[in-house]
Amino acid sequence: MIRVLHTSDWHIGRRFKGVDLLEYQRKALQWLANLIDSEHVDVLCVAGDVYDSPRPSTEAVRLFNDIFAMLGRMEVNGHPLEIIFTPGNHDSADRLGTGAALMRPNVHMRCDIETIDEPVLIGIGGEQLAVYALPYLDPDLARPVLQSMLDERGGALGAYGEQERDENGHARIARSHEGVMKAAMQLIVNDLAERRRRRPALAAILMAHAFVSGAQSCDSERNISVGGVDSVPAALFSNSGLDYLALGHLHRPQSVTIAQSDSDESIFHQSRTPQARYSGSLLAYSFSESRTPPVEGNGKSVVLLDVDAASVPKTGGNALGDVRVVDVASGEPAFAQIEGDLDKVLGPLADAYGDDWVSITVHLQEYPHGLYQKIDARYAHALEKNPVYDRRSSVPAHAMADMRSAVDEMDVLAGFVRYSLGREVRDDEREVLRTAVEAVRSNGAEHAGSAGKSKDANVKHADKENGR
Repeated sequence: MIRVLHTSDWHIGRRFKGVDLLEYQRKALQWLANLIDSEHVDVLCVAGDVYDSPRPSTEAVRLFNDIFAMLGRMEVNGHPLEIIFTPGNHDSADRLGTGAALMRPNVHMRCDIETIDEPVLIGIGGEQLAVYALPYLDPDLARPVLQSMLDERGGALGAYGEQERDENGHARIARSHEGVMKAAMQLIVNDLAERRRRRPALAAILMAHAFVSGAQSCDSERNISVGGVDSVPAALFSNSGLDYLALGHLHRPQSVTIAQSDSDESIFHQSRTPQARYSGSLLAYSFSESRTPPVEGNGKSVVLLDVDAASVPKTGGNALGDVRVVDVASGEPAFAQIEGDLDKVLGPLADAYGDDWVSITVHLQEYPHGLYQKIDARYAHALEKNPVYDRRSSVPAHAMADMRSAVDEMDVLAGFVRYSLGREVRDDEREVLRTAVEAVRSNGAEHAGSAGKSKDANVKHADKENGR
């Protein structure tokens, strides 16, 4: 058995609502190294978005370098830990791959499209695993490279899904995520089939940073749509010969169903169909990733899988043995989304979630004085405050103020209160509004006076220059 750890979407350097997450990322990555050691992991696959930005901060680079050096020196089961990185849509492939040629033999930075059909071959105890590593494929950038590779290798595109053809009727790569993924898969499957002819028991994993249909997204992923479409059909990977699809990009840990098709209904006609999983991000980066009930670490995980490359699996099966999902110990505080009226938000909800990182939606009939201060007094980390004004049925549907009949600013403001809160302005509120109007008028008069003085001064200066 060859043991593999699949993770992705570290997003080193990312902040959340202004909060620096670097120390939580450091703790999660240290935990990851400890897990590799305790679980005797042979291969680490990181499927994209190592950094959060193409130009990471000095602190983010320093953290990655520290963890990278630690992982690169690790030995497991008497051999160096094999490490494979690919860039995602947040990373810069050029920056992540800088110095790849000078790295240790056990560290593989696979950042070039030109090498996607050249797997990292890992041999352990007489078994062999081929890991194909796809960087994020931007359709506009990847399409000409992939087309050239197919033309050079004589690998014609199979007939599946959308299809574009040139003036000679030859299939061309469509401008879409499906189009470039299909071309990449054609190259990979061709290579894998040739290797399997020589070594039938060879196991194969594909690392890919993409949105595969059937999976569930969340709010913290960057949109990658081209032509309004951002996904790749799951059926594209059916009968591909792969054993496991190690996915990155979506931050929610989840499995993706890839059904085994009849040989004549699939594009690739191979005997194996992979299991597919998103490991999810290492930390939560949006409130849409919160768990119910809230839990420290927000349910983030990595995937441990055992690959059996000692024998050929049955048709339709794959070489996977045990597959486990392990929760990440990052110490990231629990995220909670809460909602209610002000009494509920400041009362029982604050008692239950006062120490969590919270997004608060509070329903109001009118804006109370010091709303945010009241919330902050009850919650240690109120990172989102969303007041929602529930209109009373008596509120008129017409415009908030009738500008034709308004005599002065106070009429406009009274109309706004009537429109927003469904009642007339109280006497104490009227005094506050009148004071504000007078302050604005006074400030405006001062500016007008300054402008007038400046104009007079300019006229006098011009007269003097002209000898008048």
